[in-house]
Amino acid sequence: MKYLIREMVLDDIPEVIKGEEKVFGESLGYDLFFSELKFNPYAHYVVLEIDKVIAGYIGFWVEGETASLVNFYVLEEYQGEGFGQMLLDFVLKVCEASKVDVLSLEVRVNNKKAISLYEKNNFTISHTRKNYYNNGEDAYVMLKSFKE
Repeated sequence: MKYLIREMVLDDIPEVIKGEEKVFGESLGYDLFFSELKFNPYAHYVVLEIDKVIAGYIGFWVEGETASLVNFYVLEEYQGEGFGQMLLDFVLKVCEASKVDVLSLEVRVNNKKAISLYEKNNFTISHTRKNYYNNGEDAYVMLKSFKE
């Protein structure tokens, strides 16, 4: 198995959307990805390519001292192999190099795998956002501080 983490390009959008729909049952959509990649100077998106297939991605914004994780998935057949940690490590390194103080994210309250990964990387639950997702699910807001 050969893998590569690389910058997302416009041609990746349809495959990323298919992966989001497979993992989440919905997608952020073509227009959002297009505008993020073309027009948002704060946005950073990378894909995980395994054997030339997009098996995941992570998107985040860095704005001054704060950063936000936009979305993140690894296809189920590749979960538990360390790829999620690799994608998250990429974000954490960019945040450290950019002198970010706090990285925030939202995660479904029932997504135990993701919450475990974030807690392992010193994120803590800040609060709950009620009915955050389209299907009415709640989200935890989790924060990671880079300050000592």
